Amino acid sequence: MSAADPQARRRRLKRALARTSRDAPASGATLLIYHRVGGGTPDELDLTTADFERQLDIIAGHDVLTLDAALDRLDANDTRPSVVLTFDDGFADVHANAWPLLRERALPFTVYLASGFMGDPMVWEGSTAKEASGRGMTWDQLAELVDSGLCTIGNHTHQHVRPEALDEAELDACTTTIEHHLGVTPAHFTYPWGIPVPTMEPALRARFRSASTGELGRNLPEGDRMRLARVPVRQSDPPPFFAAKLTGALGPERAYAAAVRLGKTAGLRG
Repeated sequence: MSAADPQARRRRLKRALARTSRDAPASGATLLIYHRVGGGTPDELDLTTADFERQLDIIAGHDVLTLDAALDRLDANDTRPSVVLTFDDGFADVHANAWPLLRERALPFTVYLASGFMGDPMVWEGSTAKEASGRGMTWDQLAELVDSGLCTIGNHTHQHVRPEALDEAELDACTTTIEHHLGVTPAHFTYPWGIPVPTMEPALRARFRSASTGELGRNLPEGDRMRLARVPVRQSDPPPFFAAKLTGALGPERAYAAAVRLGKTAGLRG
């Protein structure tokens, strides 16, 4: 079977599931998770530039806010729907391929940096960087993003550690490095691997306005700012499935995750 077959199966399933979604936006803030754009790998977290551009065309019909503006709304008990674009890790292909498209549309976004890898290969256990092209942005490239006024820089630890290794030293090393190179202090954090570590919450509250996770959902005023939900974006997401994410219609996303789990239990590949 060809390498494209798994992706084709994923897309067919997602198109079918997307037909069950609603069109009207749900209340609250939807945080999208991106990693790489145009990295040229088959990894699900590496979107083609063309697909990313199509997604931005879909996003244009929604209220895209900075992370701080979205949180301001929630803090004011404002439940109007909004979308926040977030990029994890700090891959160089985000600067090369996503940034020109975001700049052209004046769309705000957040980049959570694994600060120890900037300018170097982004290689850690489970990393999407499987080829030489998988490098971190340089500090000069990041400064360009910050100077534009469109980019918020967040903390993603210094070495992209596993949950069991997360400690205050990792948080502070990342913040100190960002302050040194960019002159900004990150006010937002996202957990490596998207896995919350409850014992770290006091340290996070003392350092950040928010902490985001990989837990699926949208965010409402009553939610915990130290446990923001997000919605993943994958290479195999066809346009209708992606569009459903923006309305907060996460039934298709949950159904797809359940199908993948069932397939793995049955010994099938997703």
